[in-house]
Amino acid sequence: MQGGFELTNPRSNPWVLPAGRVGASFNLSVEPAVLVVEHGGSIEVKVKTTCQDPEGQGGVETSIRKQWVSKGLKVVVKLLNVTEWNSSIQCYYTCNKERKMVTTKLIVYHPPPSNTISPPGSLEPVVLEPVPQLVVGETHELVCRVSRVAPIQNLTVILWRGSEKLHTETFEQYSEEGPMSVQVTHRLKAQQPDDGQNITCQAVLDLTPYGPRFNTTSDPQVLTVYEFPEDPKLEPHLYLETGERVNTSCTVGRVFPVARFKLELANQTLPFSISQDGHRGSASQGGSGWFAPFPRANAEHQHYQPGSWHGRGRGLPPGHASELQLQIIAGHRILAGWGPSPLPFSMVAHEEDDGMMLSCDAKLPGTGKAPKRSPPIWFNIRVVPIPALPAAAPRMDDRSCPPSQNWTEGQDETLRCSARGNPAPHLECTKDGEPFPAGVPHPVTRTHTGG
Repeated sequence: MQGGFELTNPRSNPWVLPAGRVGASFNLSVEPAVLVVEHGGSIEVKVKTTCQDPEGQGGVETSIRKQWVSKGLKVVVKLLNVTEWNSSIQCYYTCNKERKMVTTKLIVYHPPPSNTISPPGSLEPVVLEPVPQLVVGETHELVCRVSRVAPIQNLTVILWRGSEKLHTETFEQYSEEGPMSVQVTHRLKAQQPDDGQNITCQAVLDLTPYGPRFNTTSDPQVLTVYEFPEDPKLEPHLYLETGERVNTSCTVGRVFPVARFKLELANQTLPFSISQDGHRGSASQGGSGWFAPFPRANAEHQHYQPGSWHGRGRGLPPGHASELQLQIIAGHRILAGWGPSPLPFSMVAHEEDDGMMLSCDAKLPGTGKAPKRSPPIWFNIRVVPIPALPAAAPRMDDRSCPPSQNWTEGQDETLRCSARGNPAPHLECTKDGEPFPAGVPHPVTRTHTGG
């Protein structure tokens, strides 16, 4: 931003009432022809004449406080602390008893503050409101404010985009004489070539040819223009298992300026490469626990007595995906259907459960990945005496020794029969008075029919 003034080529000014030569006996003029002074400042008025009368006298008529500098044939009067806005000054001279007068215009100005030389606490300089980031094709209203300028009729405000004039506004139609603040606006439609361009607002108070020309410019606002019509796409949508490695890419469509990529996994930035057209960033990444490969069964022991209750909650290691589902399998039975981790279940141990396998399956719905199964837990059902309990007589029922068993003639079949008691009873089975051990395969004939 620069401030200052300069004199340029003359420009017509409707306020000028030029002094000139009056009458033929002597000439009367005023210097300067038009008085231009800053508000609160001082200026000297020179009344010049061709009168040769040594008794000639002249002066200045004004309500402004004045100070005589010289009298006689060369009258000089200094106007002090000029605060009256744009008044007229009467200058006169009497020569050989002939009195002549000329009227000159007094222009009082108040320049726009300069952004570079304005002292702290001074009036606000020329200000261009901040311009946000703009989408290509979007319009934005540029707003420039210029504070307390006089005479406003001599002010010109220009909005620039780089070296291109966007908008020019003048104020000749205003009638106010004192200082005014103005606001100038212009709607700008953002285009790709606008990116990086400087937007500035220039205020020019031109008092030439009778006074200075003030020129001050706002701080620049740099245009940032972008085009991002579609969200980026991650390909493919990833559900990684621990240790799995997969190639992935982030793709964007029509983007301006060139897209900058950042790929992250678990809050860690991944190294990536960018395609030649700048529309794709690709990375190779490995899984770190999004999908646990083996759920945990969390068993403390696997030895149970018949009739005992067993209840646990099967869960996954920390850091697994919250969408994971579990189910509990005991042999060929489902103890607990799909549910979130940890998954509770319960069961009653029976003698026939001896050697049964307990496992936990885990899956991530909607990914197409096959469920994972935990290492199995094997049940060992032991019938052991419990010292704290009284002895129990041997017993059998239809469950432990079915009353009817279907066999096929010519096949080896096994008699299924067992007894319970405390202590464990010894079981002997006979057929027609002959021993027939249970649990041992026998070739079946018609003679085995019946009890």
